[in-house]
Amino acid sequence: MSRTNYSAYVAIKNKILEIFRTETFEKNKLPSEAALANRLGISLVTLRESLMMLALEGYITKRHGSGNYVHPSTLDYENRSYYFTEYIKRKGCQPSIKLLSQAWQPAEEEDAKILNLEPGEEVLVNRLMYLADGNPAVYTVMRVPAAYLIRRDVEHMSFRYIHVLIRDYMNRDVAHALNEYEPMVVQGELAEILQMEEGAAIDCSHQVFYDVADDPVVCNTHYFNPEYYRLRTLQNWDLGR
Repeated sequence: MSRTNYSAYVAIKNKILEIFRTETFEKNKLPSEAALANRLGISLVTLRESLMMLALEGYITKRHGSGNYVHPSTLDYENRSYYFTEYIKRKGCQPSIKLLSQAWQPAEEEDAKILNLEPGEEVLVNRLMYLADGNPAVYTVMRVPAAYLIRRDVEHMSFRYIHVLIRDYMNRDVAHALNEYEPMVVQGELAEILQMEEGAAIDCSHQVFYDVADDPVVCNTHYFNPEYYRLRTLQNWDLGR
């Protein structure tokens, strides 16, 4: 599928999602594909491609001989939030980002292993705070291989969108990220940074971004203040059938 066609399918998918959010259907069964295609003014082929995208993302279930069924529970934004600022805003708080510090330093052994670097290779370490109404919500430690950067004025970017960093400052296209979560308790400096009591339980995420060549290009560690950010995921059971 070309990039142009993909963009067209995404636009149609978003129109369909808007229908899902504003209308209800008996037993959540959608109208026939012919009726939907006619309503949207598109071909059946185009509609079916868009519906397949929605099925893969868990918004609908397709059943041969029965039809397509929408799942209102999956429309909850908490299942679909890619950006911390978006999540915070939809929680009713004003989001902002504060760059706490930035330093060029030798990669630690674990980071070098994750990013396929030689021990001691230089990385740019950004320490960021995502704020909710001025309160600490997510504390992030970002490591970027210096050798991958095509420009070094990184402190002037907004840090709101990680793909902008990877695209504009590394000249690479982001493909996906892998996230590993673990529970922990906050102590010492971390408790102070998050303005939480020592011994409080939080979630921590170790995240690695990969480009389209499947090279690891950025690794992050996120520490979540549960008062402002809680993990919620969606499992598409149909993918395991």
